[in-house]
Amino acid sequence: MGKPSIFALVLLALLTTTKSPEAQCKPSFSDETDAEIQRLSEAPKRNPADPVLLYNLAADYAAKCDRAKTLELLRKVAALPGGLDPSEYRGFAFVRDRPEFKAIVARIRQANPAKVRSTPAFVIKERDLFPEGMAYARFNGRVYAGSVKRKIIWTDSSGTVHDLVTVAQDGLAYVAGLHVDEQRKQLWAVSSKFGNAPELKDAIVGLFQYDLVSGKVLKVFKAPNASSGYLNDVTLVPSTGVAYTTNTAEGSVYSTNAKTNTLDRFLPPGSVAGANGIALGDDEKFLFVAGDFGIFRVDVNTKKVVELSKPADVIDASMDGLYFYRGSLVGIQNGIHPGRVMRFYLDSALGSITRAEIVETYNPEFENPTTGSLDSDSFLFMANPQLHRWVPGKPAPPLAQLHDIHILRIALAH
Repeated sequence: MGKPSIFALVLLALLTTTKSPEAQCKPSFSDETDAEIQRLSEAPKRNPADPVLLYNLAADYAAKCDRAKTLELLRKVAALPGGLDPSEYRGFAFVRDRPEFKAIVARIRQANPAKVRSTPAFVIKERDLFPEGMAYARFNGRVYAGSVKRKIIWTDSSGTVHDLVTVAQDGLAYVAGLHVDEQRKQLWAVSSKFGNAPELKDAIVGLFQYDLVSGKVLKVFKAPNASSGYLNDVTLVPSTGVAYTTNTAEGSVYSTNAKTNTLDRFLPPGSVAGANGIALGDDEKFLFVAGDFGIFRVDVNTKKVVELSKPADVIDASMDGLYFYRGSLVGIQNGIHPGRVMRFYLDSALGSITRAEIVETYNPEFENPTTGSLDSDSFLFMANPQLHRWVPGKPAPPLAQLHDIHILRIALAH
């Protein structure tokens, strides 16, 4: 659904700061929305005071234009720990100008002050790139970024932008997640499409594997069917070269099949609702998959899926991009918040979150941060992809209204 469970590209396009008059709210009479309200209201495994649960319910009632119920639920969210901030979710636009909503946001921000400690790292001087995924290659010092313009660019400390993959080359569709294979000097790119845009008729949904020395495509692993169009993020097993990609719409995970050059379904639909960011542990035994309500650990050999346990005050829902670093998970939480960098510390068995840390939040440069990349002991991430300004099928805003894309660096080692 187009609410807190973000599918980068499609759902980020629904996050906006544009004001929408209350009179323009068009109620949804979707059976899906009603079913979700009932499911969330009766969820046996969820604490009724869970702020993520309440936020999702508020978004569902907002879809029905139920102002009173939406505000009632958001007031409860504001009174709970976690700092969930509804200020930029488009679904709440019809109440955004109301004093009650402004008071809710003010209460949340007063209790959760800004935390900024990142430093500038790179600048992408292509304002209308609208990237969702990025990756960093240590061996050449280059940053790679995908685009809804159906291409992949790279830049370095010089700030000059180069095309690695030109528009629609090799059948590339919208580019979501990216991952660099340092060992093989390769780049993996998620190619996704949605809707019925004529220009995407012949685009390929799947994983594209590129050689970073020559820039040539090595293989294209096609998704098995048209319903696989919502592929999102990607990670890699260094020892085997097998790549895994999430399918947000299905809640599934696919893996590459080198014999057939196709994607096989590794986890069936519904395994991780809203499957988004994905990371691999250092020992290559476990995948970690971010979902609507939390992060799940997947045994690579047995395919057993278990939600990470956590203290009541830890909010690990709606992570866009996920990265394993020294027994912890780092990523950006942007579906239930305007965007903040989070770190979750795991126990020795990698089955529980012991504590969470808000690494950075409310940086004035933030404009829908999405994903990032590890560089040794630091985390690189895009501060302002501006994806909320891009709407499929509509012209991009004038360049004068956009900004260069800033990539920031945060040291992770303590």
